[in-house]
Amino acid sequence: MKEHNPQNPILELAANGTPTPAMKTPKKRDLDTMVNGFQGESTGSRSFPIPKPSLERDFQMCLQLNPNIAVGPGIWGQRNWVSFISGHWNGRFGRGTVVPGGQDKQLVAPDLSTHIDTNYLLQTHDHPPAYIAVRTEGWRVGPREILEKLNDPAQSDEVDPKSYSFRLYIHMETGDQRYLHLNTGMWIGSGIRRGTEVIYDAYRVL
Repeated sequence: MKEHNPQNPILELAANGTPTPAMKTPKKRDLDTMVNGFQGESTGSRSFPIPKPSLERDFQMCLQLNPNIAVGPGIWGQRNWVSFISGHWNGRFGRGTVVPGGQDKQLVAPDLSTHIDTNYLLQTHDHPPAYIAVRTEGWRVGPREILEKLNDPAQSDEVDPKSYSFRLYIHMETGDQRYLHLNTGMWIGSGIRRGTEVIYDAYRVL
């Protein structure tokens, strides 16, 4: 076992914070160097270019909502519970309805930014129908006065969709053999609020 070296420059630095001549000056890695390092191409990426993902509009979802139920304030913000009455959807892989009983457990921040966390079930128009579980997560953000109007069904129709941002991640799951390809799909959504209805377009990541 090596003996403790009282002249160890690292220990001396730890003890009094003063570097000694024995210590080597570390290599300078400023912000530009780090950024350039991320931007530069590695040997592998030059040999095998990394594909750039693209988006393809895949389906549109319309959800009819019940009024908010205020669960109350928590450590992260105001918790609301919103259940779904029904809905319908139409897309490249099929069409169908939304089974009543889905829900959104919203979390509203003090500035009224709203975190969306939904779970609901789709039924296809096939015979027999298939059932597809959907989960979405995302944020609705914007100026406070705009978000106040969106939370009021009587005023939300008047709000310009470009005045706020409503974006989602979308996941789908099913055991039906006809729709197994949905289990490995990835989607992002862009939504609007209209009265008691939420409408979003879903774009598949290719």
